[in-house]
Formats: sequence, C-alpha cells, structure tokens
Amino acid sequence: MTIFAFFNHPAMLGWLAAAAAPLIIHLLSRRRHREMPWAAMRYLLAAVRKSSRRIRIEQWLLLAVRTGIIVLAVVALAEPFLERAGLNFVSGQRTHKLLVIDASYSMQYRAADKSLFERAKEMAGRIVDESSQGDGFTLVLMASPPRVVVGTPAFERAEFHDELDHLQPLDGGADLAATLAKIEEVLATAHHDHTRLTRHEIYFLTDLGRTTWLPDLREGEQSAKDDRAQAAADFLELSKRLGTQAAIVVADLGQDQAENLAIESLVIAEPYVTIGRELALEAVVRNFGRQQHSRQLVELFIDGRRAGEDHVDLPPGDTASSTFAYRFDSPGEHQIEIRLAGDLLDVDNHRWRSLPVAGRLRVLCVNGKPAGGVFQGATDYLVVALAPHGPTDDRAPVLPEVVSESALVEIDLEPYDCIFLCNVGQFTANEARVLSAYVEHGGGLVFFLGDLVQAESYNRHLVAGADGGVDVLPARLGDKVVGQTPCYPDPMEYRHPLIAPFRGRERAGLLNTPIYGFFKLLVPDRSAAQIALKLSTGDPAIVEAPIGRGRSIVVATSADASWTAMPTWPSYVPVVQELLSLAVSGQADDRNLTVGQPLVATLRTLATDTLVSVEAPGGENHTVRLEPEGDYSRWTYADTGRSGFYKVALGTPLSRNETYAVNVDASEGDLTKLDLAELRRDVWPGVSFDLFDGHDPSHQATVPIVRRDALDRWLLYGVLGLLLVETGLASWFGRRSS
Repeated sequence: MTIFAFFNHPAMLGWLAAAAAPLIIHLLSRRRHREMPWAAMRYLLAAVRKSSRRIRIEQWLLLAVRTGIIVLAVVALAEPFLERAGLNFVSGQRTHKLLVIDASYSMQYRAADKSLFERAKEMAGRIVDESSQGDGFTLVLMASPPRVVVGTPAFERAEFHDELDHLQPLDGGADLAATLAKIEEVLATAHHDHTRLTRHEIYFLTDLGRTTWLPDLREGEQSAKDDRAQAAADFLELSKRLGTQAAIVVADLGQDQAENLAIESLVIAEPYVTIGRELALEAVVRNFGRQQHSRQLVELFIDGRRAGEDHVDLPPGDTASSTFAYRFDSPGEHQIEIRLAGDLLDVDNHRWRSLPVAGRLRVLCVNGKPAGGVFQGATDYLVVALAPHGPTDDRAPVLPEVVSESALVEIDLEPYDCIFLCNVGQFTANEARVLSAYVEHGGGLVFFLGDLVQAESYNRHLVAGADGGVDVLPARLGDKVVGQTPCYPDPMEYRHPLIAPFRGRERAGLLNTPIYGFFKLLVPDRSAAQIALKLSTGDPAIVEAPIGRGRSIVVATSADASWTAMPTWPSYVPVVQELLSLAVSGQADDRNLTVGQPLVATLRTLATDTLVSVEAPGGENHTVRLEPEGDYSRWTYADTGRSGFYKVALGTPLSRNETYAVNVDASEGDLTKLDLAELRRDVWPGVSFDLFDGHDPSHQATVPIVRRDALDRWLLYGVLGLLLVETGLASWFGRRSS
C-alpha cells in the first residue's frame, strides 16, 4: 500500500531550528580552563577517568531527549498526516468535499443487517472523519427532485454528522440530471464564498441502479426522441463541466444479481363504485430477479382488515396477476392495500388506494328542450339509459335529476358527480364560468347537441381564446348537417376506451345506428382532445378531453330521437353508461398519487379560515391553510416522499376527513446496476471520474477513498512521554553523581 506523508501547516517546520538550542546551551556552558600540575590532582584525575565515559553517555542521552521534545512539539504543530492509496492530492490544500447520497428507494435494499442507504451514511461519515482539519463538507440527496441538505461548506464535523444522522431514505426515484444541476450550484457557492477551499471533490454514494443512471431514451415519438437527445447532450455537457471543476469519485454500493419482487399496479375495472355492487381488483406483481418464485403470497386489506389472499407463481423477469372480488356495504372513503410477502426490499411490496364508495352516483341532466309528451324532451331517453330500472329504485347505482337550462346557475353543482347538457340552445358568460369552475375542480361534463344549439354561442363562451371564452368544450362547433340520407358510427378499430367494450359485440347495433343530423366537430391542433368515435362521413362523432381535474365530452348528435335512432337501439344504454364512466373516471385520481406528487384539493366553498391537518405515513403531523381561489378554496401539501396513506382532517366549518394514497414507481424496483464499462461508455463518456467498490473498505481498485491518518495527537503523546523520561533520567543521574 502506497503511503505519503504531508503536513497541513508545513511553514511550522521552520521552528525545527529551535531543536539546536539544547546543544548550543550545552556548548556555551562548557568552561574554558588552564592546566596546572598539582600533585594531589593526579589522584583525582584517575578517579574522574573511571567515570567520564558514563557521564558523557548520560549527558548525550539527556541532550537527545530534550532535543526530541522540541522536534516532536514542532512537528505536531505542523499537523502531519499520512495518505494511504489516496487521490494524488497536493499537500497543504484545503478541500471542499461534496457528498451525494443516492436516496432512491432501491437504496433501502437490505443485503445484510443494514440497508444500502445506511451503509452510504456510514461511508459519508468515514470520509468526513478521515479528512484533514480545515476541509469543508456539503451534502446533497440524489432524489426526484434532488434535495440540498447542507448547501454551504460546513467545517464543524459534529454538526455535519448530526445532519447525516437525521437523513432518511425516500420512496421515490432519483433524477441524476437535476442532481448534477444542484451540485453545480453548490460548487458555485463554495467557489464564491470559501476561496480558501482550493480543491473540490464530489463523492457519489450510490447503488448505480440502471433506472437512475441509465434511463431508457429509445422509445417515444420522434419529437420526444429529439427532446431526449437534447436533454442527453445537455446532461453530458454538464457532467464534463463538473469533471473539470472537481474530482469525481463514485462509490459502488449496488448488489450483483439482487432479487426483488414488487407490486407493479393495482387496477380497479370500475370507474366508480357504489355500495352493494361486487368490485373486481387486480394486482400485478413483477419479478425483477433471475430466479423462479413459486406460490408467493398476495393479500388484500380493506380499511386495515385482511379481506382476502391469493398465491402467484413468478417466472424470472415476468409478471403475474392476482384477482380479488369485494362488495362494499357502506358508503364513504375506503382504504385498500395489496400486500406482498416480504423480501429484502420491502417498500415496493405494498400498493395503496383510496377509494370513494358512493351510495348512488348523482347526475344532473339539463333539459334544453322540455316537452309535455312521453319521450319528447331532450333528456327523456337519457334518464332511462342512466337508470334503466327507474330513478326511484334504491338498488340503482345512478340517481339522475332533471332541471331546465335556466336553473344551471341557480343550484349548487357540488353534490353532482356529472352533468349532462342536452340540446341547450345557448350559454351566457356567467353559465360558462360556472361550468368551467365545475370541470376544472373535478366534475364531469357531457354535451349532447341538437336542433336548438347555436354554434356561435357555444364557440364564443365555451371555447378558450374565443372572445374571452373559457375552456369547457373539447372541440369547436362547425356547420350543422341535417339530411335524409343517414350516416353511421365508425369505431376506428375500437382503439378508444369509450368504444373498446363494443369490440366483438356488433349485434349491439352500434355500427348500424342511423344518424340523420349532427354538428361538425373541429378539434384544435396540438390539443389534448381525443376522438373516441367517428361517423362514416369522416367527421368526429364523440370528442373528449381532460380539463383541469375533470373531463368534458361532446357528442355531435342528439340525446333524443330527433336526429338519430340511437335512443331506440340496444346500443344506447351501454353508450350512455360508458359516457358517464368516462366523465367521472378521473375523480378518484386526485386521491391516488405517486411519490413526489403533491396533495392538492380544491373545495367548492370559500373557507380560508379552515386549517388542514395532514398525518403522514410515519405518523408526523403537519398543518396547512386553505387559500382563496376565486369562489373556491385550495390547499397543497408537497412533502410526499414516503409511500402509504396520508390522512387529512379538514377543520371547522367543514369538519371532515379525507385519505390520500401515495405509491412508489415500481420501475425503481429493478436492482440491475451498471458496471464500470457501461458507466464510462453510456453515461459519462469523456468525463474524468474514479470508481471503487463501496462494500470493501480495503478494496484498492482504481482509486479508493483517500485515508488520511492524522499524526499530531500521537506526536503530542510522544512529547508528554519524553518529558516524563527527561525528568526521570535527570533525577536518576543526579542522585548517582551525588
């Protein structure tokens, strides 16, 4: 092992000249004398000759001890240290050491008694302890987004260790590019504020997981590929820039051929759930390892109580599904957890979901063409399709309510899950604002057109950018087409989820439904709107788009039989049910998030004095306040770094509780790591860095972490020991002389 000796204060070595002081004093104290013969002196000289050799040895020994005391004291003040197999540092330099700890959830893998994250913290502490006096330390968590824990160089090691001790891993992934950008900011601060730190080093303590260090940039549309190519070029340029500003060291803590199972998804087929209806849940489990896992236990928990179990066989690198059925007997918000038998990475063995269960789904039907006869109004067929057994049937999952268009701004829309607007002739600016707020805050809108519809009013008030209109309608209305020759629906190969249930069910009559009248729907370019169904003329028949946290759908024809025979055909009821399902499908999404996404809620009331209490999965409580947003209130909680249930309590006057489920991105469960060749070729080509095995402290491959052994304390112990020796020798020699 190569050893180098250096001094933190080499100028202090100039005081070694003081070591000559005992010798000079000794020489100056010697008397000059003149020899004179004397008879009695002959006998004295004979006695002196017998002991002169012993006295000379004693004097030289005392002189050496006293000189050694001065030499050791001076060298100790120069703070010597040894570097063993370290980087080629220049002696005397003060160093800024930037420690980057990978906080992605794969670092929670427990290879033995400690997780990789705990080992990374220990290694960071060892780097600090083995550094020279005067070095400064900063700390960044590699996460998504990255977190700067210590942004300006810290020189007190105890305080830095305290920050390390309080670090906790996160349940998300890591954004390497964003982390490098944060590192550059920290380096710039150190360069500007601490000029005495003349050298900079960056230590990455990571498992080198492919998901973090080598994201897949090959898939996607051409425009997306171009964006990724530019992002990759920017990333490489930033990496090279950091390589010129600091020495980069990567500590590899990853496990070769690590096994891991994860719950990849929890799928609920129904877009909405009501009491008394059996619900199907499907959990998809993935095997990221190379070994077969047979009869793995998968459990279902509802509101904390075990409600079912299943066993799956998992081939290497493949998935398997577990299906559960459950029937809720009470309305309200319920907590669902799918749990997989534990392995060495437990965080992705759980999948959580917050599920609102309604007594009945409330749907508001706005009738733009009231009529006295049976099935003469614009909403008459629609109400039957929504509640085939009648709205008074308590077993019906949907409760439709019909109002005239004039009542739209007079009633509170908050209790309604969806609004159907049928053949409404025109809208005022005030009505447009009400509908916009409703859909923006999670409501579902479905527009059926008809002969009373005034396209100019729709386009002016319901289309964003058109004379101050708001964003409500997913497509502009073009010309009205009414004729004797019918056109027919075109399912476009059943690609859209709205029409997909009709695949293989041609006898339902959807494809043969005659349509005599419709509006041309004009979908804007680069819009989020999608065409779910076309007509045989090539015109869109149904267009839908997410708007805010809700969804808006427009149907080009009527909900009654004035423009189409569909209300009298078997396909009408399933089409209406699918429209309702699509309109409300995203309402539970706000309660089910991925780690790192903020909890956000908008309340259809103005209650800014209400306090919101958030209990995180670890039991910590945090308080946020509602903020006004027009006629609504909004609150946000961003610290969602841990997976699990977040329990929210809304204070008075609302006084209700809500539950949010936050899940991991299961792709981070792939523990495959990069090797050195891939790191140099695919991640950092042309970037100067060193890699070493973080599992073996004595590993000497490439360049290990520098080990600096301070010697000043031992030298001071030597000074103390020599002082005791000098005192003892002087006393002993004095007694012998006397």
